[in-house]
Amino acid sequence: MGSLPRALRGSIITNLVAGGLLVWAMHPWHSAWLLAGWMAGLALAQTWRLLFNAAAKGMRWHRPPATPSAKAARFERDAAVIALYWGLSAVWFFDPDHPLQPIYWALVLGGTAAGSIGAHAHHPRTMWIFLPILIAPFSLRAMLEPDSDSRFLGAGMLLLLAYLLYYGRQHASTLRRMIELRHENSVLVDELRVKAQALHEANAAKSRFFAAASHDLRQPLQAMDLYLSVLTSGGYNPDALARMGQCMESLDRLLGVVMDISRVDAGQVTPHLQAVHVPTLLRRLANMYEASAQGKGLRLRIHAGNVWTRSDPALLERILSNLLSNAVRYTQSGGVLLAARPHAQGLRICVVDTGIGIAPDSFEAVFEEFVQLNNPERDATQGTGLGLATVRRLAALLGHGVHLRSRPGRGSGFSLELPRLPPLPDPGEQAQAEPGHARLADLAGRILVVEDHPLVRDSLAELLTRWGLDVCAAGTAPQALEAMRSQTFDAVLCDWRLPGELDGVELLRHASATYPGLKLAALITGEDLERLSDAPLPYPTIRKPVRPLRLRALIAAHLRAPGALSE
Repeated sequence: MGSLPRALRGSIITNLVAGGLLVWAMHPWHSAWLLAGWMAGLALAQTWRLLFNAAAKGMRWHRPPATPSAKAARFERDAAVIALYWGLSAVWFFDPDHPLQPIYWALVLGGTAAGSIGAHAHHPRTMWIFLPILIAPFSLRAMLEPDSDSRFLGAGMLLLLAYLLYYGRQHASTLRRMIELRHENSVLVDELRVKAQALHEANAAKSRFFAAASHDLRQPLQAMDLYLSVLTSGGYNPDALARMGQCMESLDRLLGVVMDISRVDAGQVTPHLQAVHVPTLLRRLANMYEASAQGKGLRLRIHAGNVWTRSDPALLERILSNLLSNAVRYTQSGGVLLAARPHAQGLRICVVDTGIGIAPDSFEAVFEEFVQLNNPERDATQGTGLGLATVRRLAALLGHGVHLRSRPGRGSGFSLELPRLPPLPDPGEQAQAEPGHARLADLAGRILVVEDHPLVRDSLAELLTRWGLDVCAAGTAPQALEAMRSQTFDAVLCDWRLPGELDGVELLRHASATYPGLKLAALITGEDLERLSDAPLPYPTIRKPVRPLRLRALIAAHLRAPGALSE
């Protein structure tokens, strides 16, 4: 409404100019004093509001700020006063004995009415007040005259009034739509600005992420290269071999977490929500970390009633596992509590420790990638700094809130907010317990390995041969098809991405059709498993980098040697 006074001031000049023209036209028929008084009244009708405001400001009258509705009502009253002055003046000066005088008034009133459309279009209610009061009195006065010319002039002015009201309505509608579009464009521009800023921050975060990841990936690779130089220099060095194994584990762990974060950020992780028995989940987690806690002299406690929640059990376990791992790692004395407590209408799962704690100004920083507050030297034995970043991403994906409370030197408490389900039958520990580690079974059989990367292919073939398998290796799909035509295989391990037209899924489908008695057909890939969900057959899939124990467990389930111990 701030534009209303400006519109009112803009109409003063045009109205005074129109009044001056009328005074000049009517001076032959009226006295100069009458015309001067009428002109002064017109000027007062136009400017009384501005004069009143100026006087109030000069005398420092303090009035409360007007509301938008009050400003609109005031603008309507001002328009009505001006229109009424013009309308009554047209009736007062109407003189049928001088035919030119009504025509002059009709021209001025018509021009004033037409000019007011633009000033009042932003407030249609004012237009519907101003136009009838301006034109209707003159039109009715003219139609009361007995001569046809006056009646025709009055009817014409009524027709002009109807047209101006219709045109003003259309103009107001167009103006309103333009204002709406302008606001919409302004909102879109603001959204684009926010998204551009978010994209810039995301790109900067990704740059920092990959820079830190590159640094941490180089460390185990550099160490492995040095230990390899020790081994190739001659002699058997078990310590160097053990250290190379540790480097491999560190590299595998880091790659796995980086790939998980990348998959979550790319929207390639789909949660599978279901009922989860919280005590069973917490007991399984405690069993995983109890040895680590006892090794540091810590007490690991569980506190949870028979409560259920709705979540993805695998992703929820990953979140709590990261929190529990950090709690054990950064606690030197005391203990760790893993608890589930009702909270409002939901449930809170808490991981509380008596560790080193976190300063309040670092609460947000600890959830960023590769941030380790107490590991400036980037010691790989203290983790990768990606655990809490993974926690935040997975919790957001599941819709679970993450909260942190901590005091330096007193410990930390992380909590997850989850929905609470009505109690269900207790599944018992046996129903959801993980199978224990079994004794490694002896392997026997002929296996085809299809892998286009020569180093991976040769090392995998060497490993399988040491396990007692008869191995045939192929680097392309045509080589694999040729081997299938000339030999019989008990199992086929195939990389998903292969050079040429056939990929690993199609090759395994062909192998299953060629050997109806094929015991195992499995994919080995570094790709996202979600992209393999449309595979026509339920092939077991192992993610790269391949972990030998997992691979052996899969093969042993299908290719045991005669007389081997069952797992």
